[in-house]
Amino acid sequence: MVSASNIQPPDYSGTDDPSKPTTVLILPSFTFIDSVSQADVPDLIHRFVDSPVTEKSGIGPVTPTSHMAARPCELDYVVLLCSHRRRDARCGITAPLIKRELERHLRPLGLDRDADDSRPGGAGIFFVSHVGGHKFSANVLIYRKKDQQMIWLARVRPEHCEGIVKYTLLQGKVVHPEDQLRGGFDRCRGVTSW
Repeated sequence: MVSASNIQPPDYSGTDDPSKPTTVLILPSFTFIDSVSQADVPDLIHRFVDSPVTEKSGIGPVTPTSHMAARPCELDYVVLLCSHRRRDARCGITAPLIKRELERHLRPLGLDRDADDSRPGGAGIFFVSHVGGHKFSANVLIYRKKDQQMIWLARVRPEHCEGIVKYTLLQGKVVHPEDQLRGGFDRCRGVTSW
């Protein structure tokens, strides 16, 4: 899946200049690629998405002539929230509410991280442009680095966030699988759907 996010590039000016480089987060390898412009996307896909990722470093092959630089993402968890509002406002309305509630439960555990926080570990919560079906809002994708898992939840409401942090994020368990589980993968067990 390729999606746009609210992770701001270094020195972000707020303009949409296609030649201005940005930073891309490749999941599930938890790899940041810096200095990527729109023109670089085909090369990025070829080098970092289509090419195998090395298990030791988590980074695919790097050509020394390229200006794109790979570095590991130090977060233990990445949570992506669908925040698309062009076709249907539901995701755009629910995403900020869910983010705020997840952060409220992460903070006492010392796990909350914003985009500018360089401390290792913790959980980053980011908005993405679109994830599967507005009737399922709020859509939440939880990437768990250590366990090499992604768990996709739907119909998440603020009252679910405490259980999502305690059980899904930290333990890889789904509290309401019959109502919320949309899919996911577990690379350690070789499972591509729950």
